[in-house]
Amino acid sequence: MAVTFRRLVDDDLPVLYRWLNEPGVMRWWEGEDVSWEGVVRDYGSGSRDSTEHWIAFVAGREIGWIQCYPVADEPEETERWWGMGVDRTAAGIDYLIGDPADRGHGLGSAMIRAFVVDVVFGLHPAWTQAWAAPYAGNVASWRALEKAGFRFAGLVWDKYGPCRLMVADRR
Repeated sequence: MAVTFRRLVDDDLPVLYRWLNEPGVMRWWEGEDVSWEGVVRDYGSGSRDSTEHWIAFVAGREIGWIQCYPVADEPEETERWWGMGVDRTAAGIDYLIGDPADRGHGLGSAMIRAFVVDVVFGLHPAWTQAWAAPYAGNVASWRALEKAGFRFAGLVWDKYGPCRLMVADRR
């Protein structure tokens, strides 16, 4: 299955809002403001941070959202991971498959794999790695990363619990 991407635009915010408020996503989106105002502030065109937001498509149908950002821009989160094999020139990613009916069929790993090749490494030649740190209890998420070519680097903790730090190196 071919997964394609386009940058998120403000017209995508209603679908992103719906996806972020779906119970299967909310379960793992600890502490994030997913109110309408929060989604507009954090993901809309008025946001000024370095994070790139993308919508993923299969056969012309929206299936999910994925973002990337330079880890150097988030030192309070990532600095402690540099000793675990994460490069300072790495990109962090976060992602979701929007419709619960689309989960469990390999779309997540296909989306992650294509995004890392096409966007993270394809558009950013200086980025040497991609990493993600899903909650250890979110088995579907870290298994999708494994299937997409990521390796386990170690356990890290955030304020909500243990996370599996997963890393993919530029080939």
